[in-house]
Amino acid sequence: MRGFIAQSKAESLRLVRSPFFLLFSVLMPLSFYTLFTLLNGADTEIGSVTWAAYSLMSMTAFSLIGTAAGQLGIRLTYERKDGLLKLIKLTPLSTGAWVSAKLVSHMIVHLFIILVMFAVSAIAFGTEMSAARWIACGMWLLGGSLPFMALGILLGTIKNTDVVTAVSNLVYMGISVAGGLWMPIGTFPSWLQSVGEWLPSHAYANAAWHLLAGNSILLSDFMLLLAYGIVFMLLSVFILNRRGAA
Repeated sequence: MRGFIAQSKAESLRLVRSPFFLLFSVLMPLSFYTLFTLLNGADTEIGSVTWAAYSLMSMTAFSLIGTAAGQLGIRLTYERKDGLLKLIKLTPLSTGAWVSAKLVSHMIVHLFIILVMFAVSAIAFGTEMSAARWIACGMWLLGGSLPFMALGILLGTIKNTDVVTAVSNLVYMGISVAGGLWMPIGTFPSWLQSVGEWLPSHAYANAAWHLLAGNSILLSDFMLLLAYGIVFMLLSVFILNRRGAA
């Protein structure tokens, strides 16, 4: 247990010290959030909530998807290429514990991102919610990021570092935009709306939007996101078992 805690702490520090984390997981989502909120007006109503609050859920989800699906997959491929996985196998720490430490570290970092995004929204744009609603939205965004970590592990099975970087960025940007995280999905052409509604990114953000409005999470969103997470993990285990690396 002591080794697991130490590994989780080390993974967290490595992640937050990465310039890619600062740029893509903090600065870029904050910049987009600020830009979209200024362009659309913080107090503009979308449904029963303000744009500042609506976009906060969208851009926080966008940030967490990027950290989970993008950076995790890239880091796994690079570390395997550098021989870190082989080195881990020489230590008392199991491969499963090593991967679990990565997931724990990402959850810690995700909590940090949520707090930063929420604080900026409240201070800069005057976003107001009850404490219960802040907590509910934050807890969903935190827990709902797990399926995207499973996607990150799946992307991390790609052997080529150049390929995994390109594919990871394409996937996370693609599902974020098509899932309605940048602009409401209702503004899309009908065919793109039909596609976007089945993406895990839309289910993730849509649940947060429902909580924001004081409603319950739709069972369909929860089940869709859960199904994606299970499929991603099963595919990862299958690929790793085929390689004899699991």
